[in-house]
Order: sequence, then structure tokens, then C-alpha cells
Amino acid sequence: MICKKEVQSPAQIPNFMTPQINFIFRARMLWRDLATWLRAYKTSLYGGVENTNELSRRLFQMPKEYGSILRVFFGDENTEQLMFLLSQYITILQSLFAAQMNNDINEINDFTRQAYQNVNDTAALLAGINPYWTRGEWVALLSSFTAMQIEESSTFLIEDYSKNIDIFDSLLSLTNIIGDYFSQGMTDYFTLILQPET
Repeated sequence: MICKKEVQSPAQIPNFMTPQINFIFRARMLWRDLATWLRAYKTSLYGGVENTNELSRRLFQMPKEYGSILRVFFGDENTEQLMFLLSQYITILQSLFAAQMNNDINEINDFTRQAYQNVNDTAALLAGINPYWTRGEWVALLSSFTAMQIEESSTFLIEDYSKNIDIFDSLLSLTNIIGDYFSQGMTDYFTLILQPET
């Protein structure tokens, strides 16, 4: 059985833990960065700016960047699976945005279903690798993120820019909640693995 101690305040954290704590707080920005780059991608796609390929390349760098952080905590196999799911999620959303532009209802429905399946798979993986995360909480958070992505995309299409800005503002607030949940779970997990077994 593993004994848990209360989480230490920053002043009590030993120096050897500082790099790990820095990793955690960098990783908590994943969903904010994703929301920001997806918005840039949609702005380019719907505005005809013609830099979607460059933005797409930037989006697909994210799984690698965050994989290097998570690998420290969860090892190669879990990290590779999470990187795959994140890359798949980005691909699905890009396909969904294109389907919306083309007003292809069948593809919109199919890619929407795939997006939520990816959410369920990601939530199951995250809950399986960290006892401080629950599948239900991750499904709720990532489903909200996905719904807002789809809604934001729709407002670009109908040129409702006032609502578009409101949605993006709500998305950023949601990413703070996701980041807090992520980082608290990581901090608790890291504290747990440092505790001696009794």
C-alpha cells in the first residue's frame, strides 16, 4: 500500500524536484496552445490566407513537444499512445472543418463522431496512467473543448464574429480549467511516486 502525504508548498519542494515541477507547469499549457493554434488554422482556412500548410505543420509539432514532457513521468509506451491520439484529434478536427466548409452533412456527422470517440479514448488512457485523473472528468473537459471547437468553426462560416470572439474567450477559460486539472493530477502523481511504500 502506498501512503500519501500532503502536497508540499513550493518553498518546501527540494531542489532536485524543480525540473519536474517546471515540466508539469509547461505541460499544463497544452490545451491553451492547441486552442490558439487551431484558431489560427481556422482563421487561415476560412479567410483564405493560404498559410494553412504552415499552421498545420505547427499543430502537428505539439504532440512531439508535449510528448517529451510526459515521457519523463509515464514512459515511452503511454506517451507514444497519447501522442498518437493527440495527432489523430488534430487530423479529425481539420477534416471536420473542411467538411463544414463544404457543407457535407455526412462527413460532418462522421468526423464529429470520430472526434468524440477520440475524446473517450484519450480520457480512458489518461485515467489509466494516473490515479489522480478520472475518465469521467476528462470526458467532460475534452467534450466541452471539442464542442467549442465545432461551434467556433461554425461562427467563422456564418461570419458571426461577435459570437466567435465570445466562444474563443470561453475556450481560453476552459483551457485554464483543463490546465489546472492536468497540473494538479501531475503534481499529485509525482508526489505519490516519491513516497516510500509501507
